[in-house]
Amino acid sequence: MRLLTLLLCIVSTVVCFVPPQTWENVVVSRAVDLSKSYVLEEYALQVRNIDSKPNGVYYFAVPNFMYEKISTVSVIQGKDAFKPLEYEFVEQSSDSANGPVVNYIKIQTPPVAPKSTLLVTVVLTVTNVLEPLPAKIGITEQQSLLFSSFKKSLSAYHTKKSLLKLKGITEAKELNEADGIKGEATSKALVYEMEDISPFESSPLSLLYRHLKPLMKVNKLKRGIWVSHWGDSLQFVEEYQTTNEAAGLESGFSRADYMMNKEIVTSSHAALALELEMEDGAFDVYYTDLVGNVSTSLALSDKIFIRPRFPIYGGWHYNFTVGWTNKLGNYLKKVGDDEYTVKVPLLNGIPGTSLDDVEVSVYLPEGSQVVGVESDIPPESEEVGYELSYFDLGNGHTRVTLHYSNLIDSVKQLSILVKYKYGFREFMTKPLNVAKYVFIALLAYLALSKVDITLKAKK
Repeated sequence: MRLLTLLLCIVSTVVCFVPPQTWENVVVSRAVDLSKSYVLEEYALQVRNIDSKPNGVYYFAVPNFMYEKISTVSVIQGKDAFKPLEYEFVEQSSDSANGPVVNYIKIQTPPVAPKSTLLVTVVLTVTNVLEPLPAKIGITEQQSLLFSSFKKSLSAYHTKKSLLKLKGITEAKELNEADGIKGEATSKALVYEMEDISPFESSPLSLLYRHLKPLMKVNKLKRGIWVSHWGDSLQFVEEYQTTNEAAGLESGFSRADYMMNKEIVTSSHAALALELEMEDGAFDVYYTDLVGNVSTSLALSDKIFIRPRFPIYGGWHYNFTVGWTNKLGNYLKKVGDDEYTVKVPLLNGIPGTSLDDVEVSVYLPEGSQVVGVESDIPPESEEVGYELSYFDLGNGHTRVTLHYSNLIDSVKQLSILVKYKYGFREFMTKPLNVAKYVFIALLAYLALSKVDITLKAKK
């Protein structure tokens, strides 16, 4: 089989890479969660070293159409114990005449002796793979989504047993059953069992299922975090540009139809309200859109529920801003003479959504000097500059801006840490400068008040 794969790769026009056949998949258990606007896949791999010497490199195969849309990857040894394994994306790919182009994630494992087994868990989140079918429906019709993938576990190695569980779905049906592989349906899942799968062997899956929720996506998020030593506060400002990627309306929006069928519409694919998470203990919460302040919101200590001015149907956009304040002491730490670190969450955001473009800016007090920046996820770019704000008389606040792309809401557990210098002199510069200019203004006012500018007639 390995020789056949190599021959197919030589015939193919795509540059081909085939991993050494040093592993065998004893069991591949794959669980796919389709309940959100993105797809969460978890692989439990029981693999055996079939080489004659210890092996510590495993190539995890991912189809190319999915590889390019991966948002996050987590690889651990075992299933319950958290022992992370190092991994890297491989540029080379494999191609065959009948199967998809395959890319790889190279996983570094502890040395595994010949004929010994190892359990590895791989968790992937993939965005932009769900699509409504049909693309347009009536205002009272229910939405269905199409998920395209493979039933058999795609791998560069021989697989003895493969399990696939599709969960978080209702009223699911396959659009192609020509391969004769049928799943066992449960209340909210579909389970497939397969055996003896050759390397790169695939079986297409097109699954249609009901999804009575919107598919909200954040096209762009500008997240500003303002650090104030004088006010002992940390201010968050988030500017959202969102789109509902659910099924569109086939005949346009009718307010009359909407009001007549309001009970049906409330459980449809339209976004009638949004939940946003904030930092615990938030206060001074506000919510605005392009028109102005919006009063239809409910703010709790760690989240805010907002109701837009109109229902957001498939293909519709909605831009808005939320902001709040927290105590600085929960995030700031003094680490030396005139040196501080501020540790802030990478995201808060809307649960269950993906984000195409994210810009996070941390605004330090005026006069601060950045020492270092750390992010749990490497940013695509990092920039240090200045931003003028109220009462800034010099360059303005020191700004650290990080850019990210293709994120999901679960990265809210990750953080950004900024280390900076901010001495007593810089601390006192702004109030002293403000006091100086106020004093000058008062003197000018007193001086001008002594000038007689009244008009008098000549005697």
